[in-house]
Order: sequence, then C-alpha cells, then structure tokens
Amino acid sequence: MTRTAIDGERLLRDIEELNRLGAEPGPGTNRVAYSPADMAGRRLVADWLRELGFSVSKDEAGNVSAVLQGTADGLAPIALGSHTDTVPNGGPLDGTLGVAAAVACARALSASSTRLRHPLEIIDFAAEEATMGGGLLGSRALTGQLEEGFGAAPAWDGRPVSEHLAAAGLDWRGLAAARREPGSLAAYLELHIEQGASLDRSGIPVAVVPGIVGIRRYQVIFTGQANHAGTTPMDQRDDALVKAVPFVLDVERVGGELGLVATVGTFVVLPGASNVIPGRVELSFEIRSLDDRLLDRAEERLLRTAVQRGAQTDRVSAAAPVKSSTQVVSALEAACELLGYTHRLLPSGAGHDAMPMAAITESAMLFIPSRGGISHAPQEYSTPEQCVVGAEVLLAGLIELDTRLDLKTGGK
Repeated sequence: MTRTAIDGERLLRDIEELNRLGAEPGPGTNRVAYSPADMAGRRLVADWLRELGFSVSKDEAGNVSAVLQGTADGLAPIALGSHTDTVPNGGPLDGTLGVAAAVACARALSASSTRLRHPLEIIDFAAEEATMGGGLLGSRALTGQLEEGFGAAPAWDGRPVSEHLAAAGLDWRGLAAARREPGSLAAYLELHIEQGASLDRSGIPVAVVPGIVGIRRYQVIFTGQANHAGTTPMDQRDDALVKAVPFVLDVERVGGELGLVATVGTFVVLPGASNVIPGRVELSFEIRSLDDRLLDRAEERLLRTAVQRGAQTDRVSAAAPVKSSTQVVSALEAACELLGYTHRLLPSGAGHDAMPMAAITESAMLFIPSRGGISHAPQEYSTPEQCVVGAEVLLAGLIELDTRLDLKTGGK
C-alpha cells in the first residue's frame, strides 16, 4: 500500500458536498440531529456506499450502517465510523471528517480491488452531538446504554427528544431494538479532529488516542441572606456570592495541581438585582481525566472545600474513563510508522462514539490537528493535507488490524 491509495481530492470533495447540506440558515454548518439536512446527509453517505457495493441499512435509532463482505468466513466486521450531525452553527469537520474518511478508505480498497479478510462496516452514527438531551444517542442505542425516559428530555430547542425523532420517522420507544451484542464487531476505529490545540502547537501530524476521559459533574449551592444592598452594613452581610467566588478559584487551583481539567460551567446569582445582596448562588462544575484515581482525589478535595465554605453539593453525573484497546492502538501506531508520520499518544478530553462502542468491541481513535483547538464553531479548520493524512493512517490502520486480528475469534 502507498500513500496515494487515498484519493485526497475526492475526500475533500465529499466533505464539501456534505457541508452544502445544512449550509443555511446562519453561519457555519447546521445539520442538527434528525433535521431534514441531517437526514439528507445520511442519505448521501448511504448512496456513496451503495455505489461501492456495500449493503446499506438504517436501524431504529437512525444510525446508517453499510457492510461489505470480506474474503474469510465467520469473521465479525471491522467498523469505521463517526457522525455527520452537527451542533447549531457548527464547524465543517467535527464528525464529518471521520465519516468521509471511512468512505475514502472504502473507495481506496475498491479502486485497488483489495478485499479485507474481515467484513468492512461503515457507520454514520445518529445524534452524536449533545443536542438531543445528551450526546452519543445513536451509539448509546447501538450499545444498549440508553437511560430510561430519554424521549421526554428537552432537546436543544426545548422540544422533547421524542418529537425530533418522530419528525424523522422514528419512535423513541423502539430505539432499544438497535442494540448489538458484545463481539458483534471485531473492532471499531474512528478518525476525528482533535478539538484541542496540542497537535496544532506541536506540529505533530497525527495522534493515536489511548483513551477517552471520564467526566464527573456536580451542582453546588451557596446560601446567604438576601437583603437591601444600600441599607445593610458590610459587617452585617451574609453574601452568598462572596462565599461562592473563592470556590471558583478552588476549582481552577485543584485542576492545575492534580493535572486534570476542572471547569465551572454555569453560575447563577439570585435574586439577581443590582440593589440586592445575593442570597443564593447556584453553580455547576465538572472534572475530566483518564485516571479514575485523579478524579477521586479531585472530587474529595473539591467537595470537602465546598462544604467547608458552607455549600450544599450533589454529584449530578459520572461517566467512567474508557481505555482504548491496546491491540487497536498498536495497529494504529504501526500504521503511522509504516507511512513515516510522527505521532504521539493523546487522550481525548471530549466524548466520541468510540466511547460507548468500547463496551461491545475493541475500540480506538485517531486525531489530526485542529487549528487553534477551535471546534463546534464555523472557524473550525484543519488543512486539506491534514485531513488526507488522517485518512491515510486510518486506511493503513484498518489493513494492519485486518491482518493482526485472530482468525478464529474475529478479534475478541
């Protein structure tokens, strides 16, 4: 295999064609999950894959799946995938690159009349972005990780998720039927822009992702006594905001000291009038790390500090870190070396479809640089050359993995 195996010009044209769907209204790309533009994008991907001889289907969650049989009998498919839905006014590459690169791999194999031992499956996941009451809806449905009552949750526009699904011809009560069993895939690989600036700053062209961070989120409430701001002396005040502000700095300090990321994301001052001493402050914060022990330490320190400062605390959610498959990581590193690309290991600080997929198969990701680390915005950008490099490594990793996976077990 050579670097010319990927048709870079066609890859870039495919990305442009997808992004013409959802180009309006407003700036950026607007293919919000289950919208007409989103569904049109999925149909376009399906049409490309049918032309390449794949058998295409859509499951109960709206995930588009295409399979091309391999040369050996009894093997589970190796899957490539990502998503083509976007946030409102999003960027042109988040998710889109991964799907277009997967199609580019299929095109390269077809052009060279190369067949893998394993079947090749390409998946365009539905509703990866957190616009449907939470992210990763399609991949969570596929892996049996949907929570009860998700259809009643408010979507990005305030309407229930169930209404968006119904408009796309889907019934939220039937999404559980999209579930696949562990071992039904031999492996899953995903290419994505980094959504951070590490690669961009270092000049390294590609990263292999050893895992996706765990995320814990908390609500903290500070209470005081609301009172007239003009008539209450300074030494007689019980100001909830004065109590809360030092805690915001505690979150920043603990994150820096422990080597994880910690962020106060919402901050509400009540009653919210300039002439009233704040009587209540509600804030939320999150911590993220690939190391559960660091998450435990940060949680213990920050919750203890909050209580010492007089707050009430509640852990709202906790997603455990997901480690990538060492076998898939090794194959992707070998692909980088084969092609002569310098690479590094770089954990993902954001969630991706590879995260739930790790529950049913061997899973790992590749990153390419994202200029300035900007994502989820119209300014999101990776150079055409960087996009092609990512697709080349994805293809080389796919072929390498196809030769490494155990014939008898299909990769498990």
